[in-house]
Amino acid sequence: MFFTLLNKTDIKAILAVVCMCLSLILCLLLWQNSYLKENLFLKDLEIQQANSNLKELNLALEKQNESFKKIQVQKTSIDATTIKQIVLKDSSCQAEIRAYKQIFKELGK
Repeated sequence: MFFTLLNKTDIKAILAVVCMCLSLILCLLLWQNSYLKENLFLKDLEIQQANSNLKELNLALEKQNESFKKIQVQKTSIDATTIKQIVLKDSSCQAEIRAYKQIFKELGK
């Protein structure tokens, strides 16, 4: 009944308006899609750069750890018997200096 009231020209006009609206919506969606693709591409580049920086930092950290291991002080065993055998001959400064030198020589071995 409703269709009988409308002319063929009215139906054509309504369909033309609907087509125009759908075309406009399609254009907006295509524009938004291209914008989102560009943002996705930029984020991928940022992630790649961050991963590259992370690899470089990990390599630098490994080198630093290796350097620390190389310069790490090694604990040496001290022969306490030789230190105990050092006896001060007298209370003069020369005798004390000789005793300390011997101690340092023993510790340096």
